[in-house]
Amino acid sequence: MLHGKKHWLYHRLSAILLLPLILWCIYSLSLVPEITYQNMVLWTSKTENYIFLFILIIISVRHFQLGIQVILEDYVSDKKTRDFYIKIINITYYLLSFLGIASITKIYFGVHI
Repeated sequence: MLHGKKHWLYHRLSAILLLPLILWCIYSLSLVPEITYQNMVLWTSKTENYIFLFILIIISVRHFQLGIQVILEDYVSDKKTRDFYIKIINITYYLLSFLGIASITKIYFGVHI
């Protein structure tokens, strides 16, 4: 668990890193002629898209985890309850990261063009 200054820095860094990644995602998806299942599979199967999506998933879910932790630390006064919820959020972070990465990895390696 991060405390104080490191937590604040990681949260700000993740926000800064998310901006270009989200702009890339919007721009890249705007180049797809039609948003269909097949086109999205082909889009995800491109190496640069896979790499940027991989990074986007890790950073965005971490940003979510850090933000929720701050809310819990600020508004849940009982330490045991707060620590329990923070552990739940940390487990959720790892689960969401794993599911996101596993999903795009399956698409990336499952497409044979």
